[in-house]
Amino acid sequence: MLKWITEFDEPSFECNNDHGELIIESIETTNELKEMGPVFQFFASFDFIFETDSLLSLPTPNQNVVKTIMNEVVPHYVDIKQIFIDGELKEINVMDLKEESKRLVKDSLSNGIYPVIPDLYRTNNLNLPTGPRELKHFLVNQEMITPLHIDETEEIRDFLINSFFTDRGSISLQPTGWKLEDNLKESVTIRTFSTFAKQIVLIVDDKNMNVVGLDIYG
Repeated sequence: MLKWITEFDEPSFECNNDHGELIIESIETTNELKEMGPVFQFFASFDFIFETDSLLSLPTPNQNVVKTIMNEVVPHYVDIKQIFIDGELKEINVMDLKEESKRLVKDSLSNGIYPVIPDLYRTNNLNLPTGPRELKHFLVNQEMITPLHIDETEEIRDFLINSFFTDRGSISLQPTGWKLEDNLKESVTIRTFSTFAKQIVLIVDDKNMNVVGLDIYG
């Protein structure tokens, strides 16, 4: 067993379903952003790399987060919906990147602006399961990880703390091209996120030792 990880049983999660009057409001934006911030790049790169239009659901537990989403994320998408429960805005869902925004993501990846992205997505194959698989969970022993400080991570950290960590306690990512090997502890993603995460968990397919999930807890 690798010294920098510890296997543990699959964690149990409590369902925190909001009950109340659900209202979904579509909004339109005519703003065209000619630049992008780290938060948008972090989330939008997935759709560009894997050529998909996935639903991005962003929790909105406070007004600072809402402001960031509306100013830095929403203008890049065509399909935007606000989710209200009992009159309270709970999340903002976005889909369908604008063409200009796709170009911005493409240029940023070509220029290597934020190195976490190409490390997190090392291949453009999601390698989705075709049948049942046995998953194992490993906790990263962060004291054995060499932290890596990158300027862009500061803004992403602040956003995750005030959105996903406040609302859900964690964020789940889907790395590609990752194998559970000793050199994975040098991953830019793991080293970078270890600067602020309380826990980092690897979810591994026991059959081929592919890392199929990465949970970051705040």
